[in-house]
Amino acid sequence: MRLASDFRRAARDALAGRWGLALAVSLVAALLGGGIRGGIQFNFNTNDLSSIYDAGGINLAAVLGLLRLPVESLNAALTPFSNIIMLYGIAVFLVGGAAELGHSLFYVRLMRGERPEFETLFSRFSIFGKALGLRLFMALFILLWSLLLVIPGIVAGYSYRMAPYLMAEHPEMGIREAVDESKRLTAGYKGRWFCLDLSFIGWGILCLFTLGIGFLWLNPYMSAASAEFYRGILADNAGSAGGMGGADYERDAQSGFGGPERI
Repeated sequence: MRLASDFRRAARDALAGRWGLALAVSLVAALLGGGIRGGIQFNFNTNDLSSIYDAGGINLAAVLGLLRLPVESLNAALTPFSNIIMLYGIAVFLVGGAAELGHSLFYVRLMRGERPEFETLFSRFSIFGKALGLRLFMALFILLWSLLLVIPGIVAGYSYRMAPYLMAEHPEMGIREAVDESKRLTAGYKGRWFCLDLSFIGWGILCLFTLGIGFLWLNPYMSAASAEFYRGILADNAGSAGGMGGADYERDAQSGFGGPERI
């Protein structure tokens, strides 16, 4: 298994001349929920503030009371937008599974040496139900592990991380089959994958100073490196009996894409 710097270099090489397309694919995937998990909430309560700041003989509750009307008016104005954002969050979670598979497939093919098109992002909407099921399965079990402690939840996330790649390349796979195969293949690699992700932290900090614009380029960079790491695991399992990894890697090598020198 190569170093994190090797995977980043391979990602840059594959993205050369394809940055624009990769940026568009990752941006649309994010908008469709392929790379976003979470929610946005608006909550502002002046009562909480007034109960905290009441000291020095000055009744701050009275002062804040003067602000209550504009604040409540602002909350009323934002409520429709909050509802829209909530509905958007539900929608992207539903379609995000299929978008995530298409996004994963795009970068696997890119790192394999192919020239995937933008339409690859939508190529797995034909298994929308299965993609949603995989996302629900992963989210549920990662949540359950996270209830114990944060670290078990992180470990579980890396255990299941290959499942979207596997189902993207093999849409005939079942949900449990993809998850079990991911757990088998990532055994002994979770720490390395975590270190690869951690190696991007410097770029992430720099992107903060660009008001987030830099993440438009960082996302494809990280996605390509992760896809290459996935292929690296397949390479290491190429000689093992059974499993999806070895057979796929041997097929790719024979077709001229990738090969031992790249993985």
